[in-house]
Amino acid sequence: MTSFNVRRQRQAYPLETDSESGEDHREESWFKTLYKWIVTIDGDVELSSERGYRSIPLVSNYVFFLGGRVRSLRSTQHIWLLVLLAIVAPMVLFSIFEARKLWRTSLGYKPLVFFFYYFWAMACLFFIRTATADPGALPKNIHIAQLRNNYQIPQEYYSSISLPTPKSNVDPLSKIDIRYCTSCRIWRPPRASHCSTCGVCVMTHDHHCIWVNNCVGQRNYRYFIIFLIGTVLAELFLIANCSIHIARRSSQVPVTILLLVYACLSILYPAILLGYHVFMTGTQQTTREFLKQVHTKNPVFTKIKPAPHNPFEQGTFIKNMGSLMLQPQGPSLLGARAKHRSGDWRFYNIPEQHSFQRL
Repeated sequence: MTSFNVRRQRQAYPLETDSESGEDHREESWFKTLYKWIVTIDGDVELSSERGYRSIPLVSNYVFFLGGRVRSLRSTQHIWLLVLLAIVAPMVLFSIFEARKLWRTSLGYKPLVFFFYYFWAMACLFFIRTATADPGALPKNIHIAQLRNNYQIPQEYYSSISLPTPKSNVDPLSKIDIRYCTSCRIWRPPRASHCSTCGVCVMTHDHHCIWVNNCVGQRNYRYFIIFLIGTVLAELFLIANCSIHIARRSSQVPVTILLLVYACLSILYPAILLGYHVFMTGTQQTTREFLKQVHTKNPVFTKIKPAPHNPFEQGTFIKNMGSLMLQPQGPSLLGARAKHRSGDWRFYNIPEQHSFQRL
């Protein structure tokens, strides 16, 4: 039994409150309040009127820090820590062994050093932003079919609903499919999908990225793209700086050679990934939509083709790319710092879903 299922059993029903005021009067020590503000791993079932960061972990796999300002995921391999180390380590070595020598020369190398630090800071900042931001998580238990009979889900909820689009007159096959999420108990908006790793549905869900330990969705997609751009440019300037140093001094440069080899190898994957997302967004597709079209688990090396009858097609490559990369973030619908009242259905788990046919 996973830790998520254990929490589901622990909080199967709303906490009972005072019948007159409707609020819970339990109090906690200042130490526990401070601890829960610093890190909230399992949520808190003792308080039913609190901020979101103390309730969201009860219905998802999120972990919050600093009062909901930073989020991560529990029970992961923490590959993102290795990625962060891979970003910081070359900067430290470059600062110790290379930066001063290049900066003090009179040959005009200072801009190269400056731009390396600038794009490195961009990559590091937006890596953290992508990893800790709300990707566009949707609240749970908004569309509950039946409150009686053990919250049964009617069989028709397992079907998708097809809505017409402005292009339906020209292309009758152009449609938008709306599906019901039996895990979150909501009708998902267009392009939203459920992430089993995070335990929530995400708006304009592109994919769950193990490298940043977070989903890439509507509210952090632009951060992810800027992170890739910053990483590629920082590696290019690192290659330029190291190449100049090796050309000027052909001996006693072991760290310079190490940094040059590292930069040449480490630039490949983010450059391929950046190119992939540029062409993907140019066809007005998310990674999840593309995977359904090509039926493969490795889309990076698969030829990208426009999706037939795509209702979101904007007409040109640039408009498509801008529509996805620069789409409005929208408000956080599951705010970690927002307050909620007692008995809020979004923050407790109901029995496992089943249909009439499964009874």
